[in-house]
Amino acid sequence: MELEAIAKRIVDKQGIPVTARDVARAFAAVLASEDIWRIVDLASLPVLATCEALWAFGERGWVRFAGGRVLATPEGQEAARALGIRPAQELPCPRCRGRGLELEPFRDLLRDFQRIARNRPEAAQEFDQGYVTEETTVARIALALARGDLAGKEILVLGDDDLVSLAAALTRLPKRVAALDVDPRIVDFLRQAAREEKLALEVVQHDLREPLPPELLRRFDTFFCDPTESLRGYLAFAQRGISALRGAGCAGYLGLTRLEASLAKWRRIQMALLEAGAVVTDLFPNFHEYVNWPYIETMRAWPHLPVKRVPGRYEPWYRSALLRIELVEEPRVENVRYRGDIFTDAEAATT
Repeated sequence: MELEAIAKRIVDKQGIPVTARDVARAFAAVLASEDIWRIVDLASLPVLATCEALWAFGERGWVRFAGGRVLATPEGQEAARALGIRPAQELPCPRCRGRGLELEPFRDLLRDFQRIARNRPEAAQEFDQGYVTEETTVARIALALARGDLAGKEILVLGDDDLVSLAAALTRLPKRVAALDVDPRIVDFLRQAAREEKLALEVVQHDLREPLPPELLRRFDTFFCDPTESLRGYLAFAQRGISALRGAGCAGYLGLTRLEASLAKWRRIQMALLEAGAVVTDLFPNFHEYVNWPYIETMRAWPHLPVKRVPGRYEPWYRSALLRIELVEEPRVENVRYRGDIFTDAEAATT
């Protein structure tokens, strides 16, 4: 009953749907690590739900917070044995980091991309930015090539602080690459890189809350986006991408975390994708690793953490799955304006 009571507390206080099994997963993460960011990562729950669970564990004497660490107590160890909870384990392939891709053929692309990306703009909280590592971006390109979604195709990137359009254009394989972003720093950076590298890359400053320009509708074979993870914002990005696809057989690549999206939200997203005429063909857990952004201490989850420690820049804790979707029929989405806040909901943690 303890786990059920903690799950109810999380639902009541945070408005995030969780189960007793979710709570057990959070405690399994505590048993596996004393580091708050590793615990958040291993728990595979919305960050605010994990924080609430940790406070509940502390009140029960299962953990204590000391020296910037989360420590399982003897009482907590005993409770874990009684509840059948063992330390969380991950067993990723050490070569491909669990992505299932061989990146050696993309070594030159990665080198060139890293050289150019070195001077990229820093992530800005105003735009809910947080970009992935350069290796992650190249891995996306590798997967798209393997799935037949890159070479000879027309590519659209919606929001591009990850610089996916740049990496795609550097391969010189797509027929066309276009990127939309609201941030003038990103727009200027991509345009300058395209000039210097002589790339066929179109860059347009555009707020994705606004409808896509008519000339971009039904014109592309593949889209990429890493949406904001409020439900409304996520669907806005996904629908923009789908509305840009020509039709059946065209594909989209999207990121989706467990850290800002409960499984209940995942279900609603998947249902919306199905209703839009698409199906999820591939799902790669923890495909994306993010570089830690400079506004950690002002993000929404910071006050909720029982232990305050700013992670290192390349200390991965925020990871997300990669979803590949494919249209199986004519897309059914509306190219409408989204008014107001599309960045926050009860599960948003990093805004």
